[in-house]
Amino acid sequence: MVLSTIDRSGLSISILLSGLALSSGLLIPAMQPFQHVNFRSSASSTRGSPCGARMCGIIAIFDPNLGASELEELTRSLSTLLSHRGPDEVGYVGGPGYGLGHTRLSIMDPAAGRQPLTSDETGSSVIHNGEIYNFRDLRAEVHEARHATGAGDFAFKTGSDSEVCLPLFDSLGNDVASKLDGMFAVVLASEDGKRMLACRDPVGIKPLYRGWSADGRTMFASELKCLVGQVEHVEEFPPGHYWTPETGYVRFYSPEWMTPLLAEEATEEVPLELPMGDASRVRSILRSAVQKRLMSDVEYGLLLSGGLDSAIVCKLMAELTDMSKIKSFTVGMRNSPDIMAARAVAEVFGTDHHEHLFTAEEAFSILPQVIYHLETYEPELIRSSIPNFFLARLAGEHVKVVLTGEGADELFAGYLYFRDCPDRPSMQRETLRIFDHLHNVNLQRSDRMGMAHGIEARVPFLDVDMLAEAYGKLDPTIKMHVDGKMEKHALRALFDDGDIPQDVVWRTKAMQCEGVGTDWVSILQGKCEEVISDEEIARAAGDFPLNTP
Repeated sequence: MVLSTIDRSGLSISILLSGLALSSGLLIPAMQPFQHVNFRSSASSTRGSPCGARMCGIIAIFDPNLGASELEELTRSLSTLLSHRGPDEVGYVGGPGYGLGHTRLSIMDPAAGRQPLTSDETGSSVIHNGEIYNFRDLRAEVHEARHATGAGDFAFKTGSDSEVCLPLFDSLGNDVASKLDGMFAVVLASEDGKRMLACRDPVGIKPLYRGWSADGRTMFASELKCLVGQVEHVEEFPPGHYWTPETGYVRFYSPEWMTPLLAEEATEEVPLELPMGDASRVRSILRSAVQKRLMSDVEYGLLLSGGLDSAIVCKLMAELTDMSKIKSFTVGMRNSPDIMAARAVAEVFGTDHHEHLFTAEEAFSILPQVIYHLETYEPELIRSSIPNFFLARLAGEHVKVVLTGEGADELFAGYLYFRDCPDRPSMQRETLRIFDHLHNVNLQRSDRMGMAHGIEARVPFLDVDMLAEAYGKLDPTIKMHVDGKMEKHALRALFDDGDIPQDVVWRTKAMQCEGVGTDWVSILQGKCEEVISDEEIARAAGDFPLNTP
């Protein structure tokens, strides 16, 4: 995806809405990226603003043509566009030809984990958005490696997970990316600016974009809005890669199960080596993934959709922590299926449950904010983000971190169209295909709506060990919708132990957007049609030649 000289200065919200009015189908075609909805129920206030509340955002500028003061002024100015991602702190560090900016949501070591972080030994600096779950193990590895060479311990200054990137960068160089387990967008630079590296997590849970110009400027940012008007070319930074000026993009995450995605010759005619394992290890791996994501120095919560996936996360959390201290959140229209099912789960596990009941009129009113944060014109993604916007706003009034059930439908073939899957190879290819689109749809929605309100969303189902099991070990037959078995039958059976309500364990997957209420989409479409004329739609390409809505 290359968006050359992006220009949104003439953006018309009415034209953006036209896409919603034109798109009336609720089913996602099998050969398009998915917009699976995980909107959940909850009752609370309706306040909010276009720039939301808090979360981490990063901006990096490498430009040999700017002086130190110019770099700092530009970096700090563009950082303000990310204030919704991180209002707790704004930081800057610069060197010859580069500036690093960071807006911070304080989660790990809130008192001392300010970014950018700089090594006292080498002067290297890092900016990081996300969480590195294995940072304590990596710190131990750093000390062990230094002891082996006769050096003393690295002098870590904070308890932040981000700081471990500094000694790894200084000792391992480009290999730092492959050591990290988590969700992350990272930019590192040496003190003199001669070495730099950017990397993004294997799944693309955290966003990152790269921009560049012919005059030598290169930029990285958490959101596109920081790059508009600053560079000639912009592209999404691909998940599972690192980038340096010398190497360009290099894939650091390439497990064997990804071979069909990575091989150019991987067509329907190419034989697949299909895994043959059963589902016996899924529960323990997922439990470990949930435990890993309970890492936080601040209060965390749970997004309850009323569906199977978030109920499973809730069940596993209950095995690991005191649920009476956990706040859960759900959104929907009054008495909608999601609202009722989420209430039942919350009651069973004893969470402090919060709901927001929205109306179609309220959904229409927040469309400009949704589009501003989402940074896309895709109608299905915009529409599915509306409930998530309300959900993140509600959760943001109470916590900074939430766990979600995103990703389960991709791993375990949870979408209803999989009923038409003819065989094991087709199942393996299709589940891999939709996984490969997650960073542009579900994860983009989750991050952007969460960041608009200062919420970090963590996704246990997309843990790298869970991916290896689901795609590299599980026989695709387990995921088939055959012999009267409903979608995700094996996953349901693993958790049908009496804790999660039966009506939730065996609840058929709702059509997209239907779980939160049955009539809000049609009302929303009607309102769009009222404000968009056929003439405006007809001339959209002429009025907006770049990225036509």
